[in-house]
Amino acid sequence: MGKMKMKVLVLIFLLLLPLALAQEVKIVEYKIDGTMKAVIDESGNAHVTEVWKFTPNLYLQMKQAYPTAYMLKREFENRRSDAEYRNMKIEWDDTNNRIKATYTILGAAVNRGSYWELRLGEGDLTLSSQTGNTVVLTSVQPLFGGQGRLIETITVVLPGNTRDVRFEDGSLRYVLPTEKSGRNPFFLVLVGISLLGLVFLNIPLKRGGG
Repeated sequence: MGKMKMKVLVLIFLLLLPLALAQEVKIVEYKIDGTMKAVIDESGNAHVTEVWKFTPNLYLQMKQAYPTAYMLKREFENRRSDAEYRNMKIEWDDTNNRIKATYTILGAAVNRGSYWELRLGEGDLTLSSQTGNTVVLTSVQPLFGGQGRLIETITVVLPGNTRDVRFEDGSLRYVLPTEKSGRNPFFLVLVGISLLGLVFLNIPLKRGGG
């Protein structure tokens, strides 16, 4: 799990580049607008929803290359083999020229001891806003040697009790308070004394019985 990273938009880049080269498509301008929302639970798993909106011609090419959502799902999983995915679902939206994907990445955030780290991958990432446990970033990726571009808004929702959130070197780092026992410390002292007393009481009883 320690090597697991949460890749940002690797899918589109890896799928479209070989597609364009194989079909010898003349690229005029490709533009993809994307949104990602990742809700991180206290175990570090990321529950993700991603939506990509294509230009009409690019969407048609994608549909021709991957006629079924299952084919796209299989390609998605193969390209992102460095992470463990669960409950993946990919849908085509022909009305809006969009693809929607929902999935869970196990162990996306890693416990580093004094803090947790969520690797968002390489690329041009800019922090747009941060409010409490919610962080919004913008990712810009060039496609096909600069003839296309992909812009994605990434919203990361960290656990509600998160503190000390910071964005550094393509990673989100944050602190989760350790769980504290609900027992009253004075009560625990009394329990310790009682147990100790029972031990001392049993010693003479055992000797006397011998």
